[in-house]
Amino acid sequence: MSGEAGCIVCSRARAVVAIVPIARGYALKTYECACCHSTLQLVTRVSKAALIKQQVNILARVEQQLRPPVRRVQQAFAN
Repeated sequence: MSGEAGCIVCSRARAVVAIVPIARGYALKTYECACCHSTLQLVTRVSKAALIKQQVNILARVEQQLRPPVRRVQQAFAN
């Protein structure tokens, strides 16, 4: 899989929302459907470098979602 798992309920792609290391070389990945919000948890084998890379990508997405929209509007008017 390329970071996404198909939703059984609505047949859409799920996105990774959380990765939790549970044992050396293994992590629990939580996938969530953007449409119906159903979740899927899978234990997968991962390398330490891959785990760090995925955590950084998730944190960047969460940080982007937490930014208030006012700041983006202010930046648009500043340019």
